Amino acid sequence: MPHLTLEYTDNLNFDVQRLLARLHDEIVATGAVNLKGIKSRAIRHTEYRIADGDEGYAFVHVNLLIREGRPLETRQNATRRVMAVLKDTFGYRFENEHLSLSVDLKEMRDGVALTDHNIPAAGVNKTRET
Repeated sequence: MPHLTLEYTDNLNFDVQRLLARLHDEIVATGAVNLKGIKSRAIRHTEYRIADGDEGYAFVHVNLLIREGRPLETRQNATRRVMAVLKDTFGYRFENEHLSLSVDLKEMRDGVALTDHNIPAAGVNKTRET
């Protein structure tokens, strides 16, 4: 766990892999998750409408989905950290053009959500014998 979904409009140009790596670092820095559990994906939207439809408008939204049970302060810390990365990444655009940045965190319910993986911890030999 967690799952991170980065959604953004196609009128933004940036290094998606670099941004995802930074977001992983910030989420791990909360102390609430392990790096090996984070799964991210990016969705570049080509069909969208923002407000009155001005084609210069843009958005970036991050959805975080984590297991339930972490304190409110930890969840708030995670969303603040993600927003700080977004503001750092898109700060120039935000200050000089029209851009919406947002972050949302939801919890997967214990006993209902299931996870199973064999992703090794950082630094562990990644080969598997069959």
